[in-house]
Amino acid sequence: MKKTLVSMITVLLLFSGLSQRSYAMSDAQAEAIQSLLDDATRISGVPGLSVAILANEKEYYYSSGYADLKKGIPASENTLYELASVSKAFTGIGILLLEEQGRLSMTDSIHDYLPWLTLKYQGKPVDMQSLTLNNFLHHTSGLTNNRHAQLIPQGNTPDMLQKTVEVLVDTDLSFLPGKQYTYGTINYDVLGLVIEQVSGQSYESFMSEQVFQPLGLNQTFVYKEDAMATGQLAQGYRSSFFKTTPYNAPDYSGNKPAGYIISSTKDMARWMGIQMGIVKDIPEIFHTAIQKSHQGDRSVLAVDTMYYAAGWMVNTDQTIIEHSGENPSFRTQVVLLPNEQTAICLLANGANINTSMVLKIKDIVDGNLSQTYEISSAQLMDILLSIATITCCLLTVLFFVLGFRRRKLNKKQQITKKRKIASFILLLVTAALSITGFALEWSIILVWETYSILTALISVTLLTASLAWLVYSGRYSRPLKYTLPLST
Repeated sequence: MKKTLVSMITVLLLFSGLSQRSYAMSDAQAEAIQSLLDDATRISGVPGLSVAILANEKEYYYSSGYADLKKGIPASENTLYELASVSKAFTGIGILLLEEQGRLSMTDSIHDYLPWLTLKYQGKPVDMQSLTLNNFLHHTSGLTNNRHAQLIPQGNTPDMLQKTVEVLVDTDLSFLPGKQYTYGTINYDVLGLVIEQVSGQSYESFMSEQVFQPLGLNQTFVYKEDAMATGQLAQGYRSSFFKTTPYNAPDYSGNKPAGYIISSTKDMARWMGIQMGIVKDIPEIFHTAIQKSHQGDRSVLAVDTMYYAAGWMVNTDQTIIEHSGENPSFRTQVVLLPNEQTAICLLANGANINTSMVLKIKDIVDGNLSQTYEISSAQLMDILLSIATITCCLLTVLFFVLGFRRRKLNKKQQITKKRKIASFILLLVTAALSITGFALEWSIILVWETYSILTALISVTLLTASLAWLVYSGRYSRPLKYTLPLST
């Protein structure tokens, strides 16, 4: 989806550059955006979403649905959402601020700050002196989601950030540091711990006092308790089997620097204005840090035409600066288009929203009012898996019933060799599916994915077992030999 989103933005920019547009939002544009958002909540089943649009230094806010269905609280520009991986840009600014203060350099070795952290590659120790802060900032450290995201522990104690980074000790990297860019969320937890070591403050207090307050981000929080105290925190939701239900995901406090900062579209509009150089009333030291945060690492190959900067994905000429986020029950997307002086932020309290709808919002801003919402790949997968579960369960019951009936009718008859082989093969498939199920990290899957993945696997396993039983029970019926009576 990332490649598609970037490609669509690129095409959008090519066409939008052909003419000058006025971005004073008309009533028709406002109605089209609101209609698109209303369709999104209705079709996706996501209870609520909020959008901030920055266009030619003007802010526009739209929301649809509810921050909390049970309490009947409507979503608004003040609703607080988990930012998921959009949080990384804040941590990126935090550590670049320390560099601007002369308290560290991004070319410093990680060993200078976390001397106890040791890593391996293909079973051999990695030279930690050569692993720099930049490697973690740009996802070139060798820590990747495929291998290391599942290591992130659950918990909400003050030492969770330390514990989260400690799980990396002596783990195997996916590649040698500096050789390529592969996204790994835990890289930013390492940076968060470095912030603590250098600042002498907790990550939370540093971000609140040294980043959020100076930048005037008064609705941005690192403590969930603080966000809840405002009465504006959105309830998270998940969808399975065509039904949306509240979901309180486990706490991953050690993953805050990478994915658990909380904010509103009101604050995100200001944050986007800061990124675009529109908001001027911030300390001078941040201007250089912001510019640095947009510089992608070109020492490695781009991924889907995008380089990784400091919490942002950027293209070669920095005409597209964006990042998406995905938590168990929240989805987010931020897109900055500096040459167009346009930025859009989408925050939602459900997993099924299609965040690429920001491009359709941009089309409406450009005057193309006829836009339709398309379901997300996550929702489509849930629909297909839910249908598969129901279908397989019905067939399983049918095959078992037919098998018992055959067994009863053909009780004294022999089974053929072909049926024995077919039954054995189906039993092997059943066993393989069962082993696969036991081998999967269900503690992770059930937090981050739809429950229909589990039910689909179970139902398919039962279906193959019922088929094995049906084939086995369909015994060979020998034709009866009749002796014709002799005529008298």
